[in-house]
Amino acid sequence: MEVKNEGQRKKLLRNLGVALLSSFSVVAMILIFSKGEGVFKIITEFPPIEIFVGFSLFFLIFIIDSLRTIVLSFFLGEEVSWSVAIRNAILGYFFTYITPFSAGGQPYQIYHLSKWHVSAENSSAIILTRWSNMLIFLSISSLLLMKKYLPYIQVGIPLVSEALWIIIILSVAFSLGMVIFFLVPRFGMEMVMYLKRSKLINWIFKLLKKDSSKVFDGFSDKMMNFYNSMKFIWAKKPWLVIFDGVMGILDLTVLYYILYRAINVSSKSVGIPFQLSFWNLSALFILLSFVVYYVPTPGSSGGVEGGFYAVLSVYGSSSAIMAGILAWRLATYYLPIVLGFIVMFIEMKLSPKSASS
Repeated sequence: MEVKNEGQRKKLLRNLGVALLSSFSVVAMILIFSKGEGVFKIITEFPPIEIFVGFSLFFLIFIIDSLRTIVLSFFLGEEVSWSVAIRNAILGYFFTYITPFSAGGQPYQIYHLSKWHVSAENSSAIILTRWSNMLIFLSISSLLLMKKYLPYIQVGIPLVSEALWIIIILSVAFSLGMVIFFLVPRFGMEMVMYLKRSKLINWIFKLLKKDSSKVFDGFSDKMMNFYNSMKFIWAKKPWLVIFDGVMGILDLTVLYYILYRAINVSSKSVGIPFQLSFWNLSALFILLSFVVYYVPTPGSSGGVEGGFYAVLSVYGSSSAIMAGILAWRLATYYLPIVLGFIVMFIEMKLSPKSASS
């Protein structure tokens, strides 16, 4: 057990190192090409209390997510305590931030809830309902906002600006496809049957000396149990989906506000106002989410800083906006990672048998 934990620690530290290197490399490049005009001065003068306010607001997201988990669990006949739900939320963001493509959060949350005696099917339904709600909101919002707000996205290279149309549309299509897979049983089961008939997949199972029929039959049973849990939430309790969706939008609103507040604080320090309103910034954030969060680095580090700076820097003091983005990332990325490390080490020492959750 000690060897396993040691291996986990090394993997976590390695992923964190890649994330830090990605972020610092992009920031360093921006500072070099912009000659770092005033950025360091603005950063050093950025009020520490604002970092605390930003992190406190981000912690509010953990509380909201915990409430979402508890409510969904209750109506699926599961019992999840606040301590488990809070740890689940913190560790969900932690693994999102240290895994490539920001893709590790949901799988870990499903595992974590299963560890604390929530059935695997219900755990999947809870986390994927929350994830699906977010994707549906972001995808529909992107389609509605694209015509008005894509002209706001100008990065100095016309070809790149035009390419963003294609990138965003493809990303939205992919996201909606994933939602359909998780919400439409027929589509999901046909995909499973297609893989079961695949010669390549069967050849791989032969190499592994596994019975592909037994594996797929077992997986199909679990998928049907999962779809039954999803049907209970989405078809029989539609108000529950609405509640979760509203809470998810509140999550995103808090995240957008932290960035808006940080940029405005740094902009005021140089006397050059930030030209975007909160709602305009939120619209751009939604569109950019389908670009910057698909960067294949842990937590999409580097892509987030570079992408937001490239677009937002034309709407005020570039130095102040860079300082604001860095303050925002410190409050909503680096400090949550530190908190996640602490909670992860606590979680490793807990078990459902020995801990009162």
